[in-house]
Amino acid sequence: MIATDATVFPSPLGNTSIRRMILETRELGFDSIVAIGQPGWEKDGFSVIGGMLIRETKVKAVINAARENSPGKGVLVVNAGNNAFNRAIIQIKGVHVIRHLHKTEKNSFDHIIARMTAENHVAIDIDLRPLVMLRGFWRQKTIQRYKDIIGLCDRFEFPLTLSSNARSVVELKSVKEMVNLAALVGIAEPDAREALATIKHLLSPGGPVQVVG
Repeated sequence: MIATDATVFPSPLGNTSIRRMILETRELGFDSIVAIGQPGWEKDGFSVIGGMLIRETKVKAVINAARENSPGKGVLVVNAGNNAFNRAIIQIKGVHVIRHLHKTEKNSFDHIIARMTAENHVAIDIDLRPLVMLRGFWRQKTIQRYKDIIGLCDRFEFPLTLSSNARSVVELKSVKEMVNLAALVGIAEPDAREALATIKHLLSPGGPVQVVG
């Protein structure tokens, strides 16, 4: 079974070494991770997939990163912004994943952008960390935001990814835990398992990694 945690932060961005991350995620049922700030490599059937993360909400920064992250280097992940920013970056060739839509206003991802996302085969990441870390109103708001996104996904069929967004081994989740958390926001088990395989379908793993922004 193909299963990729779509965003983890090994040391020095997190507090756990990449080798420890690999050992733990393999035990948790994964065969690959997207490691932000690490070079891509593969050993004994486990893949570390390079990840470039763009935190800066400027289109020019994304364009420059897409040029730098030539095909085959790794996954280009961009933090979402407002409607105009999201509409622009989804059209940039080389952008693979948009994340943190739950932190933006509802109109930042409407039916027009959802259709463009599907047409350009850009994945929307469902970061499961807030479902574990948040409480009360903010957790419920995040769940509802994700449900709105899943509703658009059901309609327009753009790809999804699932991520733990882990910065340490204690924040990693098993495949089963990810599937169960995804169910809270309306993702059925078959769709959750498909989302765990999305990264491998977006590109071949490998290549160096950089963090921008």
